[in-house]
Amino acid sequence: MKVILDTNIWISFLLGKRLAILKTVFERDDVEVYVSEELLNEIKDVAFRPKFSKIISTEAILDLLLLIDATCKRIEGYKDAEAAIRDNKDLYLLSMAEAIPADYLVSGDKDLLVLKNHLGTQIITFSEFINILNLGS
Repeated sequence: MKVILDTNIWISFLLGKRLAILKTVFERDDVEVYVSEELLNEIKDVAFRPKFSKIISTEAILDLLLLIDATCKRIEGYKDAEAAIRDNKDLYLLSMAEAIPADYLVSGDKDLLVLKNHLGTQIITFSEFINILNLGS
């Protein structure tokens, strides 16, 4: 299955929530996690915000980026999606989902979750994703 994890999911891993489950997801042969340059830039931008500097070490951020580089597939050169979305800055995630095409877009963002589906890509929470993988929470 082809999956995109939204920035808020990656940041929650940096904050220490469900880190073991993330590693389990990466070990599975039936899951391919996709990233793009735009997604990586957003992860870096958010992770390095001052409000996280006391909680997330630079080393942890760099370790996450190395993990992403070693385990995720990259997608480049996708066209902009057309969708009615409340927050246009999230449109690139739908664009990625179209280009792959992704089975799941995993997010905690209500602006995305309200869509539920985009051209066959199910938009779900991390808890729903873990249940689909039968990993429990």
